[in-house]
Amino acid sequence: MFVSHLKRSPVRWFVPFALAVSVAMLFLRNRHWIGVWPETAAAAQMPATLLSGLAAAAAAWSVAAPARHGTAEQSLPLVVPRWRRELPGAAAVVAYFVAVSLLGQLVGVVVTARTAPPGFGLWPGYVVMALVVIVLAVAFGHAVGKVLSGRFAAAVAGLAWLIIAMYLGQLLDLSVLDGRVYDQINLLTITVRLLFAVVLLALAILLPPLNLRVGGHIPPGAGEPFALRRLGPAAVVSAATVVLLIAAAGLGSPIEARPEPAAALCQGTKVQVCLWPEHKKYEKDVAEITARIDRLPAFFTIPPRFDEYGLSYRSMSTDATVFYTDRGDRPPYFFILDGSIWSITGTMATEIVARSLTFCADEGASKGEQVDLRAVELQNWLEGYLVGGGQPDYRTNASSERQAAAARGHERANQGSAAVQFAWASELVKGFNSAPCH
Repeated sequence: MFVSHLKRSPVRWFVPFALAVSVAMLFLRNRHWIGVWPETAAAAQMPATLLSGLAAAAAAWSVAAPARHGTAEQSLPLVVPRWRRELPGAAAVVAYFVAVSLLGQLVGVVVTARTAPPGFGLWPGYVVMALVVIVLAVAFGHAVGKVLSGRFAAAVAGLAWLIIAMYLGQLLDLSVLDGRVYDQINLLTITVRLLFAVVLLALAILLPPLNLRVGGHIPPGAGEPFALRRLGPAAVVSAATVVLLIAAAGLGSPIEARPEPAAALCQGTKVQVCLWPEHKKYEKDVAEITARIDRLPAFFTIPPRFDEYGLSYRSMSTDATVFYTDRGDRPPYFFILDGSIWSITGTMATEIVARSLTFCADEGASKGEQVDLRAVELQNWLEGYLVGGGQPDYRTNASSERQAAAARGHERANQGSAAVQFAWASELVKGFNSAPCH
C-alpha cells in the first residue's frame, strides 16, 4: 500500500521543483561554505525549512481528501482502521520530502568533498536536524488536515508552519543559519527530537478527524474497530510523546560548543595565527596575513598569537558543558565571518592598535575628537594593509566622521610602498602617544 501511495501521491509532481529550490538555496545565498564541512552541512540543511512548508501543505492536502471530495460516507463500512489507511499517505509525504532534502545535501557533499577537508564527522547532526523539521511539518500538516476541510487546509497548514519554522525555529534551534566551526550538533539530543517528531506524527494519525461530516454530524470512529475507539493505541502514543518531549526539553539545545581540537592549524613566526582544522581552506590567506605582520615595524606591539574563536575555552566538568570565555592567559581571538578575510584582519588590527597606542587612563578623559579619529584611521589602514589592500567587504553604522576616517585609512593602504606607509604610521603613532589627555 505504501508503494501504491508513492506512485499516486501528487507530491511526486513537485519533487523536481522542490529539488531545484533546494539546490538554488544552496548556491545562490553564498558559496563561502564550499570546502568547510560544518558550513556545508548547515547550508545544505537550510532548505529543509522552506521544504517543510510544502511538506505541511502536502500532508494536509492528503489527509483532507475525504472531506474535500465528500467521500467520508464510503469509509464508514471499512473494516481497516482509519490510522492504517492514513499511515501510507503520511509516510509517502515524509519519504518524498526527506528524499529531496537528502539529495540536496548530497550535492553539498559532492562539492565540498573534492577538496577533502577535515571534519566530515560533524555532518550527520545537521542531516538529522533537517529530518526533524520535515517530520514535524508533516505531523502539523496532518493535524490541520483533520481539522479543516476543503482546499484551505493545505494553504493554512503550509503558511502556518512556515511562520512557526522561520520565527520560532530559531528560538527552539529547529534549524541553523550557518555552521560555525566552534559548534557541533549533539547527536543524542537531535535524535531524541527526531523520535519526538515521529511519535507526534503517529499521534496526529491516531487523532479522530473533525472535518468528516455525514448527514450533518461527525460519525464516531468513522468505521474503526472498538479497540481503537477506546483510544488504546492513542493513549500509548500520547504517553510516548509526553516522555520524549520531557526528554528533549531536559537535554536542551542540540547545538553545543566543541572541545578544543588536538592540534590547531597555526601559521607565522613573529606571531602565530591559529585556525580550527576545519578551516584549512583559509591556511593560505592566513599565511599571507602573518607574513605582513612579520614585516610590521617595531613601534607596533604585536601579541605572540591570535586564536580563531573557540580555540580558547574552559570546560565545566559537572555537566560536561563547554563555555567560551575571555581569559587573560589565552591569546586574543578573531572570527571568520561569511568567509571574509577582512573579518580576520579587522580583529587583529584592533588588538595591535590597542596595544601600540597610549590611551588615557583616567575615566572620562580623552585626547580629543580629532586625535581619536587619527587612531581610527590608523586601525583601518592596518586592517587594509594586513589584507593586502583593496576595499572592505562590509559596512558599519558608525558616525559619518568615523566612517570618513576609516575610508581614509583604507585608501592609505592602497597608496605607496610599504616603507612609505610605515613612515606615515610611525608619525601617527608618535603624534597620538604624545597628545595630552583632558
